Formats: sequence, C-alpha cells, structure tokens
Amino acid sequence: MKNENFITGFENHINNFSIDSIIQELPEMLKTPSNYLVEETEKEVFLIGAIGVVSGMLPNIKGMYSGKWISPNLFVYVLAGYGGGKGGLDYARELGKQIHKAKRDEHKKNRVQYLYDMEIYKKALKEYNKSKESDAEPPAKPEMPPALMLFIPANNSKSGVYQLLEENDGKGILFESEGDTLSDALKQDFGGFSDTLRKAFHHEYLDLFRRMNNEHIEIKNPELSVILSSTFDQLKLLIPSVENGLYSRFLFYELKQNNKFIDVFDDRKKKYQELFDNAGKRFETLYDKLKNLSTPIFFRLTNEQQEKFVKIFDEKKAQIIDEVDVTMAGTANRLGIIAFRIMMIFTTLRAYEKGTLNNSIICNDTDFNNALQIVKRLEKHAKTVYEYLNVQPEKKELVISMRKAGASMSDISRTLEINKGTISKWCKNINSNCTGNPSNPK
Repeated sequence: MKNENFITGFENHINNFSIDSIIQELPEMLKTPSNYLVEETEKEVFLIGAIGVVSGMLPNIKGMYSGKWISPNLFVYVLAGYGGGKGGLDYARELGKQIHKAKRDEHKKNRVQYLYDMEIYKKALKEYNKSKESDAEPPAKPEMPPALMLFIPANNSKSGVYQLLEENDGKGILFESEGDTLSDALKQDFGGFSDTLRKAFHHEYLDLFRRMNNEHIEIKNPELSVILSSTFDQLKLLIPSVENGLYSRFLFYELKQNNKFIDVFDDRKKKYQELFDNAGKRFETLYDKLKNLSTPIFFRLTNEQQEKFVKIFDEKKAQIIDEVDVTMAGTANRLGIIAFRIMMIFTTLRAYEKGTLNNSIICNDTDFNNALQIVKRLEKHAKTVYEYLNVQPEKKELVISMRKAGASMSDISRTLEINKGTISKWCKNINSNCTGNPSNPK
C-alpha cells in the first residue's frame, strides 16, 4: 500500500510538472546556474544539457545496476528547428569549459616538452648513426603526448573518436549543438559509429584495428557522455528508425519553436559569461577531487527506493508497450538506467556541497523523485521522436478511413497488426479527422 500511495502521488506531481519547481529542489551546483537564465525555455534546455555534460565530469562515481557497476554517463539529444533557440545548451557546455581548458593547457605544455625532447633525440640519433661502436644502444624516441581534452569533437571519424577516447583513459564528452556540423559528420564516417555509441552507453569493451599503422586500439571500460542537437531530419542520419538500438539510449528533448522575439537587451543577460565561468570553476574543483581518488565512491538507493524504482518501471514498461508499441520496450528498460544515472548525478553534487562525499553516498528522496520527474517529462518527448521515426503515412490514412467506416480499434489492430495505442493516437481527433461516427470505439 505504501508503494502504491507513493506512485499515485508521483503521478499527480508529474501532472503538475513545473521546471521551476524542480530547479528549486536541485543541488546548488545545478540550481544556481539554471536560475541565471531569464527565459523559461532556456532554463529547461540548459538543465537537460547540463545533466548530460555533468554526467561526463564525475569520474570515480560508481553504482550497481542489474549486477554491473556503471558510471553516470548519459546520452542527450535536443531536437529543434533551424534557429530554434538552443542557447541554453551552449551554456550547459560552459560548465565543462574550465576542465577542458585545463586539459588542453596541459597538452600544450606536454607538446612543448615533446618537441624539445625530439630535437635532442634527432641529434643523438645522428651521432649514433655516425658512431662506429656496434655495442652502443640507439637513443629512445620520445612518445608523442596524448591529446588531452574533455569535449571530443563530433566532426570526427570513428577511428579519430576511438583514438581520443584511448588517449583520455576512455573518458570524454561528445558535444555538438550545431545541426549542420553534426549532419556533415554523419554523412561522412560518423554514421557507422552507431554501434560504438550503443556499446559505450553500457561501458562495453571497444576495440578498433587500423591496418595503416598496424595499431590496435582497446578501450576496456568507456565512460562516454553524448550531447547532440539537430533538426528531426538530421537526426535520421544517426538514428534512421526506432529499430535502431541507439534510439532507446538517448534522452530526447523536443524544443518547441518560440514565435515570440526575445528581449535581446535584457540587462540580466549581461553577466551570463561571468556567472557561467564561475559555475564552471566550481565543477572543475569537484572534477579534480574525484579524478585524484585512489578508489571509487559507490552510490546506492535505499531499500525502499529500490522497491519503488522496480515497481514504477515495471508499470511504466507495461504502459508504454500498451500505449505505443512493443518496440518501445527497450526504451522502457533504458529509462530505468537513465533515471538511475540522474540520481547518481544529483546525489554526488549534493554530497559534495554538504561535505559528505565519502566512500559511499545514498540517494535522498528529493533527488530520487526529481530524477523520476525529469524522466517522466522526457518520456513524452521520446514518444514524439518514436512517432516521427516510425511514421507510416499510408497506414495512418487507412486506419482513419476504417474508423470512418465504423471499424473498431480491435478489428483494425488485428487486421493491420498495429498496436491499439498507436491507432488511438492517430485517431485522437476522430471527430475532425473522420466524418463517420464509429459504432464501436473499442
């Protein structure tokens, strides 16, 4: 009964969803930068993007999920039209800017040393080749320093991404907010990268052999976060259909077109850059602390939360399959792991803020509920993407025609092998779509 009351309360809370109400309950490190933004849409886009970015900046945080240790890494996809107002997503990237800059600065420093060492090596090699001493050891050639970075360019080849992951201990954030750049990359080599993303989502072993250099790249436990943005048409280059396993691994957010011209002279926006720079510095301090740990910090839910979690997602899976299609079962399963990872993120930030980031961290009910709210909210966006990728214009017209003729949804479902939930959605405006009055709505 206790679990049922919880679920009922949770569903009621979802129906009254407010991004501001969630923001005010977030850990300060997400709450504060979210409140910097003026526009409501910007706040929501920022929060979704920020969760994705932060998921790639928490090394040494582990949680046990379905018998396997996982990290908080998330895949986020923001869909919008051209000029759709994705500014909030770029501010989300600012949270990792300081970490990325520190890594690039370290790489530049290492490269200067490498070039210096190469000059010494060349001179020593020249002297060695002149020498008559057969017993002398040849000089050791310096190794090129790894290309350290946090943000891995999306406009890249598959082998390029593998190499950058390997050089960064299997960790990184693939971030691209420009649809055209992403589209160009997908048209080249990135389209074949889908299998890599599917494996990386679950931290599965990655390897690649390059014959040209006789080089075998191995990444045993990839920790990759992905934040992408594009139009719906560009999305299909990466995820052509719902049968593609990559669809269920992304947290989708559809940005509605804002027909109102925003106030570009709002004085409150003048300090955006300074404010987000400061937010980024705080995340850099946390990142450095976690990176230097000798052993991971382990995250877990309370026993009661575990029971609620299983019950909620069991019911959610049945509901999604019933309302949409059995092909959404994978999405239902992965919404669970996505929710768990969001809980990991919130709990880590809150523990750090309270000074309780010890060997073990436990999720509180506020972070547990807010993670579920966000997933529930974005589940609706996933259904929108599903319908776009699964669109069948001819079949939809046939369904509406059959309803006009008075056929029941059961008859249509059996005849055309379409889920009732899909039929219901296609005919939800049946009075306007259909001139007939179906005698049997079931």
